[in-house]
Amino acid sequence: MTVDTILKEREEQVTPKQRAYLSYSRINKYLHCPEQYRLYYVENIRPRIPAASLVFGQIIHKALEHLLRNQGDPVKWFLEAWNAFKEVELRYSQKESWEKLHAIGWSLLEKFQKEELSRLGKISGTEKVFELNITSLPLPLVGVIDLITEMDSKKTVVDFKTAASAYDEHEVILSDQLTTYQLAEPEAEQTALCVLVKTKEPRIEWHLSERKPEMVIEYLEKVHYVAQEIAAGQFYKRPGKWCGYCDYLPICTGDTKKTEDTLMHIEFAS
Repeated sequence: MTVDTILKEREEQVTPKQRAYLSYSRINKYLHCPEQYRLYYVENIRPRIPAASLVFGQIIHKALEHLLRNQGDPVKWFLEAWNAFKEVELRYSQKESWEKLHAIGWSLLEKFQKEELSRLGKISGTEKVFELNITSLPLPLVGVIDLITEMDSKKTVVDFKTAASAYDEHEVILSDQLTTYQLAEPEAEQTALCVLVKTKEPRIEWHLSERKPEMVIEYLEKVHYVAQEIAAGQFYKRPGKWCGYCDYLPICTGDTKKTEDTLMHIEFAS
């Protein structure tokens, strides 16, 4: 796993460079801030130094895939991959360090293997790529489902998350990502978030929910609206407290030096 790979979203890794498409990530980023969407997807501007939490999360995902698809050792896979980033410059939060994330990743994956793996029944898909051509949408809806499995005798689509704190129940109930997965796997009887929480004593939480047809219809209407706005080039700033955490703040505030120091334009290979 390289820094170039980390800089790409999973949909970008499985979709040709010049292909136009929609995805949960793209819709979500536009709803958060249309200008952020433009800078990320249209201009292909990325931070010069990737966030450690982003790298860590992707490595955890790959380690879980190695376990669930190949019956491999996720801890060994994680340690080898994370060790490769020991000398790579990453942006750590005040509470993070390479050593702390090393220990947390080891603990979380060991815990998952010992305590959570037995909850999973028959696995019918890992990292499953989907492409939906829906009449009401101008472009295909693309995504990657982490896991399709049996849980409590129900076909379940699962999304793995690494997080600094536990998820609130409303985040699960209202998750557009899980709704997208339900849309891609209409036979699934429930959706699940498996949250690997990076606290001092790492823990793993499961959140199960169901998607009613009206929720799926409502989401499709939202995707249709956002797709129209993107096609029309409606990219505007959406200021708020969240700007303080945005990589693109130097661009929006006209700080040329910080922009040059912290951001760069990326050319992705096809």
